[in-house]
Amino acid sequence: MKNRALFIDRDGVINHMILQKNGNFDSPQNPAQIMLVDGVVDVILLMNNLNIPVIEVSNQPGVALGKMNWQLLENIENKIHSLLNERGVHIHKSYRCFHHPESGISDLKMICQCRKPNPGLLLQATSEYKLDLEQCIILGDNATDMEAGRKIGCRTILFFHTNDLPHKIKTKETYPAEFRVRSHAEVIPILKKLFL
Repeated sequence: MKNRALFIDRDGVINHMILQKNGNFDSPQNPAQIMLVDGVVDVILLMNNLNIPVIEVSNQPGVALGKMNWQLLENIENKIHSLLNERGVHIHKSYRCFHHPESGISDLKMICQCRKPNPGLLLQATSEYKLDLEQCIILGDNATDMEAGRKIGCRTILFFHTNDLPHKIKTKETYPAEFRVRSHAEVIPILKKLFL
């Protein structure tokens, strides 16, 4: 059996984007804001039962953009995984990019290869898990997720929702992902088709 995996974005796919005080949707800014997206537990459970790794690949520039400190960033991440574990599912590993080209912190201000749409996070996972990328799928809610997967030959599933910034919604409305879904219930049969 070739080494396969489901790459999954975090904010908007595992947990809901949150309408913040500035009127924009954004990642959770504290653990109390975390709510799992309906059906994501079923998606991860299917993969867990098939012994196919679920690998989180996520841009997390909260510290770089001055929205939070490192401890809060980790508290949010840990809470998400705790909620999943309480529901009986687990993500095998998380790969996160903390950089941003507009950061005010010199160590984090860069154009890197790990920030999606670049595929660096996926390539890190590929090296560690010895993955066959043609047998892998990326599930994300933005064109950047799809681009990262497309660049290295993954299958792509775009989870469309409108809890996002207007320019991101406009881009993903027409993005030509291999599969487009509006609920995680629609993801399940696609995964079964591709992985079984």
